[in-house]
Amino acid sequence: MNTARAGGLPPFRRPHPDLLLGLTGALALWLGFPNDFLNLPPLVLLWPVALALLGLRAPGRMAALRRGWLVSLAGGTAALYWLALPVHNVGGLPWPLAVPCALFIAACLASAGGLFTLAAQALRARPPVLLALLLALLWYLLEAVYALALGFPWLPLAGALAVWPVLVQAADLVGAYGLGGLWLLTALFCLFSLPLVPQAAARRAFRPRLLATGLALAAVLLAYGAWRLDAHPFRAEPSGPESMAVLFVEGNVDQNRKWLPAFQRQTVDLYLALTRAGLAARPAADRDAKPLIIWPETALPFFFETKPALAALVRDMALEAHSPLLFGAPGVERRPGQTEPAIFNRAFLLGPDGATIGHYDKEHLVPFGEYLPNWLNWGFLEALLQGVGIYETGTAVAPLRYENLALGMLICYEGIFPWLAQARVADGANILVDISNDGWFENTPAARQHLYLTVLRALEQNRWILRGTNTGISVVVDPRGRLTARGGQFRAESLWARAGLSTTPSLYHRLAPWLLPTAALFCLALLVRRPRGAGASD
Repeated sequence: MNTARAGGLPPFRRPHPDLLLGLTGALALWLGFPNDFLNLPPLVLLWPVALALLGLRAPGRMAALRRGWLVSLAGGTAALYWLALPVHNVGGLPWPLAVPCALFIAACLASAGGLFTLAAQALRARPPVLLALLLALLWYLLEAVYALALGFPWLPLAGALAVWPVLVQAADLVGAYGLGGLWLLTALFCLFSLPLVPQAAARRAFRPRLLATGLALAAVLLAYGAWRLDAHPFRAEPSGPESMAVLFVEGNVDQNRKWLPAFQRQTVDLYLALTRAGLAARPAADRDAKPLIIWPETALPFFFETKPALAALVRDMALEAHSPLLFGAPGVERRPGQTEPAIFNRAFLLGPDGATIGHYDKEHLVPFGEYLPNWLNWGFLEALLQGVGIYETGTAVAPLRYENLALGMLICYEGIFPWLAQARVADGANILVDISNDGWFENTPAARQHLYLTVLRALEQNRWILRGTNTGISVVVDPRGRLTARGGQFRAESLWARAGLSTTPSLYHRLAPWLLPTAALFCLALLVRRPRGAGASD
């Protein structure tokens, strides 16, 4: 007799395996990236593994597409919930409208997960080794193509793994997206070695050689990481002619009052006072150095060229410090035949005499924060374009040079795009500088996610990175992706640090133009290869 039914209780039903797989994938995505609770970077590999299993188990292609999309949407929304904050707090939209904006972006990114799961379902007749290779290549291609097409590559596998430097050292060979594909390949080899994997072309049997291959590849990646870190000892304060001192200044200016004209002089005075306080606390080792002083993105919330009184105070600061001063401010240019001036998100470099040495204009703008796409040029979104309105794409992108410095500039989220750092180094940059403002996102994981996405550029290009921000986190990153100096968050402060200069390109820098087309051709070659039969194993 069924006692549960006799007592009036419904019978216990075990959760469906696909539901457990979906929950595992979503949680792995969320916990793998920096978040508000617990960050375990290697867990992020369970996200594509769960998607692959869901694809192999799916009864049809639409079911696979739907399941992969929903799992990635759930995990991506948890990781990117902070996208709703600037829309609500800065843009002024009510929560019922702000939340769908964040969901829309997460849904676009999640479509890559749906396509990956669809591919697993469509290719499940392939032998295990071939299937693992195809899925790892497809993951790499999806990350790279989505970065190019959507312009918001925020959730690559390497972005989560970068928190543990030993896991990402091979980015100097294959780049961040290629590294994600390699780590996924290790996980898929191990997965497909187990008898629990349902595949039409493979009997359910344990495949020790496939497991050994996966573990060996993981060991190679870890050994390479340990070797590269050991070969380049950690140096918090590099010295010698190929090094420099830097003074970061974080104003911690409230985003909601930053662009009010009444606070322009107050903002300038704040940065001047913090800079003087930082110079007064100069370390003994840098007593005779001319540090590069870095103020963050749009530290000066006005047109620097058209405000001579305020600009004079800033120029006098460089003269007083006898040091170059780098800062962000809107730039304006009037062009012949145009009634409206062109406005840019600009980085200015002043020399120790206060004169302007050069400027850099942001090349990759943020949708809604710096411009409105034509298909979404709606009036209620204009509140997000604080202060100056719509920026234009910059063309003044050459390194800013002073003495032995060639500063490869990146502004804010430009640091998450591999090809922009690649271009700066190709133009001769011997150090990368990212000035940013993460004040939009308040006390959320966004700043840490942004930081570790930017860290990958150091590995890819074999360059130190100076990252100066408004509300934190200001850091120095060495070419092995380690943080050698780190400031706080949400407090006005100055931070002294040192960094090195390098002119040696990484192997990835040389190979980068060929990696994506080569991977695409290799993937195509594997796709057209005929399976050997239903009995293939490993």
